[in-house]
Amino acid sequence: MIALLALLDRCLLMLSRRATLFLPWSLALGLVFPDLAAAMKPLVTPLVIALLGLAMTRTDWPAFVAVLRRPWLPLAMLAVGMVLVPILITPVLWHLPIAPGLALSLSLMACLPPLTSMPAVAGLLGLDRALALFLMLAGTALMPLTAPPLALLLFGLDLKIGVLAFVLRLAGLVLGGAIFAVVVRKAVLERTPHAAQRVDGIAVVVLMLFAIPIMDGVLPRLLNEPWRTGSFVLWGFIATVVYIAIATLLFWPLGAQRACTAGYGAGSRNAALMLAVLPATVDPDYFLFIAAIQFPIYVMPTLLQPVYRHLQARG
Repeated sequence: MIALLALLDRCLLMLSRRATLFLPWSLALGLVFPDLAAAMKPLVTPLVIALLGLAMTRTDWPAFVAVLRRPWLPLAMLAVGMVLVPILITPVLWHLPIAPGLALSLSLMACLPPLTSMPAVAGLLGLDRALALFLMLAGTALMPLTAPPLALLLFGLDLKIGVLAFVLRLAGLVLGGAIFAVVVRKAVLERTPHAAQRVDGIAVVVLMLFAIPIMDGVLPRLLNEPWRTGSFVLWGFIATVVYIAIATLLFWPLGAQRACTAGYGAGSRNAALMLAVLPATVDPDYFLFIAAIQFPIYVMPTLLQPVYRHLQARG
């Protein structure tokens, strides 16, 4: 048993140090084992709570309080990412020679808040954990207020978001994450040397597990429409890079770490949030896009890590 625990400990340390190398391979597990992906669907919400809790565990809370005391800068970052970017990018997308459903999907993506996993991944990339947590929480809370008018103005879509139900769901996730964070802090951080790296290793495991169920149903689309699916993946990468670049450049004068955190938040969007509120008449290509955008979500950290190291070393 002791040898097994020692092996597990070494694995967690290795995952924390090589996180971005392992994350992309978790998508392959969901593709290669479609029955496993389908069976793990009910675990999506518990895994989201675990990711949020692990991000809270590793957050510097005095730094987070400092962000709360001066919220105008992160709110400006959200305004750029969730309002300015879609207004700027939507006219360009509609004039590109791409499918209307893909153009709609890329535009809607720009209206959405950062992923729930964004604070955990931001920490693995050496970004500002406290700022990332604020951007995710505040962005998700503001989405019912910002996305519907933008969707109506830019796309003529009537998003019927029940604000109270949405806020209650977010509150449930935050409460669950906070409870999970307290448990991890008591069980790991306060008892184990070098515990922070082990918590990061656990976060990588949860991220890899989360990738498996979100690949449910992707393999048939990939086999039946390989070129179309591939083009959606490619445009997902292009949009992610463009959104990251816009926010990073706009906030670069504020320092490399802040700018990179804002940029990563602008590029890693929670596209699945729209599934419950889109009208029945929406282009079905959006559902293909939900699957396609998972590839940049899981691959971009691997590509961005050396870039962020270089930028922060220079900044």
